[in-house]
Amino acid sequence: MKKKIKALSVLLAAVLSISVLLCGCSHQPTDGDAQSYVKAILDIMCTGKYDGSVKFEDIGADGGSALRYEMLNEMIDSLSGIEGMNDEVKSMFRDFLTDALAKCKYSVGEAVRTDDNGTPGYDVTVTIEPLKVFEGASEAVNAEVAEMQKNTSDLGSKSQEDLLTLIFKSVFRVLNKNLQDPHYAEPEEVVIHYGLIDKDKNLYGIDEDAGKKLSDKLFSMEGLE
Repeated sequence: MKKKIKALSVLLAAVLSISVLLCGCSHQPTDGDAQSYVKAILDIMCTGKYDGSVKFEDIGADGGSALRYEMLNEMIDSLSGIEGMNDEVKSMFRDFLTDALAKCKYSVGEAVRTDDNGTPGYDVTVTIEPLKVFEGASEAVNAEVAEMQKNTSDLGSKSQEDLLTLIFKSVFRVLNKNLQDPHYAEPEEVVIHYGLIDKDKNLYGIDEDAGKKLSDKLFSMEGLE
């Protein structure tokens, strides 16, 4: 069963790599611009709300909730074709992601000026407390499956896909219980570079690699070793 949980963690890492990436300011940035931008990216990805201090072309009066909704849809759509991942399970995955992201803990520290080949840039330090979503999950799912085998007479006649669907459902029930009383790993620091990402338009922000560095740290893989 631990292999099933670990496979789910790989899926989680894959969908989270589709992070929010938006262009920031079109003027020469300050350290405050860099800090506000990185915090806005995290706020939008995790809650769909931010303080509006950064102006994004793709964000209107909703403050980022529509963009987050689209991001979650893109994440879940990326799971199409995986055996056992039917519409009901994908809906459970979406609900889990929505709740889990909202419980992520992070703080954005100071921005340090860099020289990016003659253009200004900043290294921004972000402190993240990774959410321990998988703690005890393997044991709990094993217990659920054992109970299922004992109480479901036709389990042996089900197809491989149906069995995987049942296991996925069990996994999400367990993970959602973990979210009711969330625990966090020790804080980790990650340095995110903010700089010129579109020379022609003179637009500043973070690139895809930086966005992945942030999303990779949000959840702890503890419990999967």
